[in-house]
Amino acid sequence: MSSIRARAPRSASPTVRRAMQANVPRDTKPEVRFRSVLHAAGLRFRKDCRPEALIHCKADIVFPSRRVCVFIDGCFWHGCPEHFRTPLRNGAWWTEKIEDNKRRDREKTSALRASGWVVFRFWEHELRRDGLKSASAKVQRALRSASHC
Repeated sequence: MSSIRARAPRSASPTVRRAMQANVPRDTKPEVRFRSVLHAAGLRFRKDCRPEALIHCKADIVFPSRRVCVFIDGCFWHGCPEHFRTPLRNGAWWTEKIEDNKRRDREKTSALRASGWVVFRFWEHELRRDGLKSASAKVQRALRSASHC
């Protein structure tokens, strides 16, 4: 069976195609806002890099010396239980695509944790307003704990 990407259906219209092409893999608004909060708290980190050389994935925010990494998952692409709705067109393909993304997220998180990393996954909707402070506090607690090891 060919890969999901190879079996992707054609766009429903030029407008849909342009909208899908406009999606960016990094430096999304939630990522930039969260990085700004972390930076303002005096934290320094790497962005969009591999936490572990042998694990094929890039985290949005990485604290290499503390072995802490953060993924900010988009509600659509990662299948948020609160916000994801299967598109009406090509629903079967989209269901398979999003389920594959979720499976891959679980596998990468497991592999990183098995390698000694503290992994955070936040939904993009969690990083709005008050959620930014809460998420930042969680990461900062983990960093303080990691510095005592």
